[in-house]
Amino acid sequence: MNMYLKSIVIVALLAVVACSPEKKDKEESNSEAFEKAQEEVKEKISGVVKEMPAPSEIPFLLMETGASLDESLIHNVKNVSNYSSNNNEAAVNLGVYSTDIAYLSAYEKSQKALNYITEIRPLADQLSLSGSFDPKTVERFESNLSNTDSLAMIVNEAINNADDHLRKTDRPKVAALLLAGSFIEGLYIATALVENYPKDLPDNARKLILIPLVDVIIKQEEPLIDLIELLESVEQDEYIKTLVADLKVLKEEYKKLNVQQLMDEGKGSELLEDETLDNITNQMGKIRDDVTG
Repeated sequence: MNMYLKSIVIVALLAVVACSPEKKDKEESNSEAFEKAQEEVKEKISGVVKEMPAPSEIPFLLMETGASLDESLIHNVKNVSNYSSNNNEAAVNLGVYSTDIAYLSAYEKSQKALNYITEIRPLADQLSLSGSFDPKTVERFESNLSNTDSLAMIVNEAINNADDHLRKTDRPKVAALLLAGSFIEGLYIATALVENYPKDLPDNARKLILIPLVDVIIKQEEPLIDLIELLESVEQDEYIKTLVADLKVLKEEYKKLNVQQLMDEGKGSELLEDETLDNITNQMGKIRDDVTG
């Protein structure tokens, strides 16, 4: 058989193999496996999302401790335009601002909270989430300015709607970053309140506020683990990898807190002097600076 005929035979055989039922079945099997894996990721994300605190949860816990509002801790709304060229930054900071809105609402700074809702609209538009912070949301918020519970519910609904829309449109990474920003801001405010709390107050008066504040911080360990799991389950890029690495450093600091033993021995106040609490505060400040900078 000459070389020309050999080439024709080889090409024909390759064509037969390529079109064989065995290969077709294999391709269909791979496709089904991929779709199944995608569904499993979506289910995993949905499960983790349900465990994450709502934007209003930490702010309202802080308010209930009796700690005063510190407006210097919230993110400057004038920085919204800084994130117009990067969707990762836009998503995280939309979450940050959502928690700030909840924080202001918890302390009845409703008008300023309303201003924030109006000012962060460009971030929502950029991420195709206009429906979550649309004029109707603003109108509902405006008509409930004197009802902090209703304001909290409206903020939570806006984020839940955004998250739901993102997952339905196959944008789990944006959803994860939105929730990350919300969580980071809440924990940042909590740690900063402890760090900045006036030191010239009587010891008993300080502990009356600070111990409940520290308790709020301690209770964020599980949500932190959930957040890391959530971020690791979505498409990875350098932004996500860096954020996860920083959050894992924070997670390791949490492990060093000997909370249960101190509580069992009635020495919970010693947590206020624990070096690890300072490390958590410093790491949290670094993370917050990085995502808002």
